[in-house]
Amino acid sequence: MLVTDLRHFLDLPDEVPGPARRLAEQLYDLVRAATAGDTGTAWVSALPCRRRPGNRRCTGRMLVLRAATEGPIASECNTCGDAGRISDWEGSPFDLRRAQPTEIGPVHHLRIPDEVATTLRGIMLLDTDCERVAFRAYVDGDDTILPVPDTGLEELIGYVAADANHEPNRRRQQRLDAAFTVLSEAAENPHSSPSALVPAGDSTGAVPPRPGPAVPGLPELDIARVQRWCGARVPEHARHEVRLECEIAARHLTIVERRAPWCDDVGTEWTSMPIARLRYTKATKTWSLYWRDRNLRFHTYDRLPPSPHLETLLTELDRDPTCMFWG
Repeated sequence: MLVTDLRHFLDLPDEVPGPARRLAEQLYDLVRAATAGDTGTAWVSALPCRRRPGNRRCTGRMLVLRAATEGPIASECNTCGDAGRISDWEGSPFDLRRAQPTEIGPVHHLRIPDEVATTLRGIMLLDTDCERVAFRAYVDGDDTILPVPDTGLEELIGYVAADANHEPNRRRQQRLDAAFTVLSEAAENPHSSPSALVPAGDSTGAVPPRPGPAVPGLPELDIARVQRWCGARVPEHARHEVRLECEIAARHLTIVERRAPWCDDVGTEWTSMPIARLRYTKATKTWSLYWRDRNLRFHTYDRLPPSPHLETLLTELDRDPTCMFWG
């Protein structure tokens, strides 16, 4: 059994050997899965085993168990029996526990291809709720099942679409397109789940344009206000080098800084970096401001309470008294 302290695998230097880095990534994913699931219940996650007995990849999946709210996380491959125990994961960037009990409503259990589950886990810009969905995927027999709350499917689709639209790697973009197709079909008919991967594109290989995510409940006037604010913050003479854009999802707006390639070696694609997130709560008709950490995860900006006046949040974002947004 491999017993590890997660603190020893945080902030690894660039020169860490490949095997050690792959082990760290496996530990990160195990913590995400265990904290996305329920306490006290062992379940078979969609995470593959990392072992390669006889130079052949083990086909097993990792069973995870978080016996208590805090304390060691146990894992074991359901095929080769490779087992481990992870301690001191609490409060790490990979801890997906909810801060307090939350009513999430009905949950749809969607049968998805394993490739889609892998793609969802690889999206870097997921918020904690969607990241929790991606890592809660489990295996039932030969099927990979994604449990999605009734209110979370459209938001997850929005993240997939946004990531695909900014992905320069053609092969990964195709995987994101496939995930988008599967999830979109599930959204159109939530009472039946797709049983096979639907190819993206037509016979020529062209991928059809992805529609923007649905935005039920987001005030159109506020969306336009944020878009105008983004446009006004960058002087016109600098817009060939840097832009500020507003990406729209089902329940929030993400302010993204995009920069032109600084040399020919990096290609022609503009880079994207999320700056802040504005989340809308329909029940109270208020907006909340979130800041991004270095692991691209968003956290509540606690210096400013939720407000029905979006201008208040934009003013605070513009001032940035803590240098959390613009540095």
